[in-house]
Amino acid sequence: MRLFGIPGVPLALTLAGLIPFAAGAGVMWAAAGDPVLKAQAALVLLVYGAVILSFLGGVRWGAEVNAQGGGLPRTRIMVLSVLGSLAGWAAVLYGVLGALGWPVFGALALAHLMQGIWDSDGAGLPFWMRRVRRLATLGAFAALMAGAASYAGL
Repeated sequence: MRLFGIPGVPLALTLAGLIPFAAGAGVMWAAAGDPVLKAQAALVLLVYGAVILSFLGGVRWGAEVNAQGGGLPRTRIMVLSVLGSLAGWAAVLYGVLGALGWPVFGALALAHLMQGIWDSDGAGLPFWMRRVRRLATLGAFAALMAGAASYAGL
């Protein structure tokens, strides 16, 4: 089965992978009156967002190594592929150290958006992957911005 040119298994796994994003943001909003539960859900959302950025960087790293067919990978691509992991780590670090609020969620949402734009360019990735990344980026960005909005009081 294919939907929008995306094979069934990657599509199903991507949709399943968006559940923790939606759940984290949803619990943050539902727990508005319970600051401890809200902070716990916020940290879970931050950590999950960081893990996914690391995963996506690994995908790009692997695509680059594979594309070079045993030759030396391009330095620029290798460096770019680890920036998401570092951004995710920084977001979690700031959240754990007490800066848990809308700016850290906004920054992580921006990191996901930037990764998604890079992946949509598709160099080294199959066409269907570009489409699945657009879908995943939209879901992750929306959930992280909902988390930011819950702290901003919007």
